[in-house]
Amino acid sequence: MGSANRDGDKYETVDGSNSKSWLAYFGEELRLARELRQMSVRQLASHTSYSYQQVSNVEAGRRTPSEPFANEVDAALDTGGRFSRILRRVLADALPDWFQGAAREEAQAVRVRTYQSQVVHGLLQTEAYARALLRAGRPRDSTERIEALLAGRLSRQLVLASEAPPFLWAILDEAVLRRPVGGPAVMAEQLEELLKQAQNPNVMIQILPFAAGAHVATDGSFTLWSYQERPDVLYVEGLLSANLVERAVSLESARLSYDLLQAASLPGEHSADLIRDALKGYTT
Repeated sequence: MGSANRDGDKYETVDGSNSKSWLAYFGEELRLARELRQMSVRQLASHTSYSYQQVSNVEAGRRTPSEPFANEVDAALDTGGRFSRILRRVLADALPDWFQGAAREEAQAVRVRTYQSQVVHGLLQTEAYARALLRAGRPRDSTERIEALLAGRLSRQLVLASEAPPFLWAILDEAVLRRPVGGPAVMAEQLEELLKQAQNPNVMIQILPFAAGAHVATDGSFTLWSYQERPDVLYVEGLLSANLVERAVSLESARLSYDLLQAASLPGEHSADLIRDALKGYTT
């Protein structure tokens, strides 16, 4: 991905090395705090719900710390929320520069309408599915870089658990269910997560079946973000660029397209049935 444009204005990407350095910083600070309290990695792990290997990998910068992890080590080491604060910086820094503006728009939206033709939307991805996508899409990146990008992607999902979450309406092409990303176990977990999220009152998931044939969005995926007191923003991502569009004529066209996609897609429960049918292919 090369750049993000807001109606033609570019925001250039960088190599992402800052994300790696922040992950290393988190691990180094964790090690120092642990040693200051004369605790071994195994002892620290015993005061949390995480294993020795998980704590060790975070210290070494090989694994991305989660918000619950930061909270638990803060409690175990009596650090007054230090690691939660560091993590917030890690997560913000882990997002690629080209996506920073898009992430801010997404976080402020009160309604998210998205059509995804190839993969599950980032707000609904499991960790394993997201990691598999990143590895496939960035074959030359190091494990550390992949984990840093993963942290940024997963941090976006925190908005769904906030006190005032947006309403997420996700239309997924049936191809999303049938494409084996990461292997059967990863796909089974991902489809189970979709079924779980479909029970969330703030989430609607529809599947656009193959039987729908040609449709209005055969050109690809797009997302509409809606806000309380300002116009919608359209987000369209391509191979080498991403665009934030605010032109009224483009927004009206996107809204009409989304209405047509909703009409062509299966209702909620029928969509869940199709997800369950696809799930069988990964569990039998």
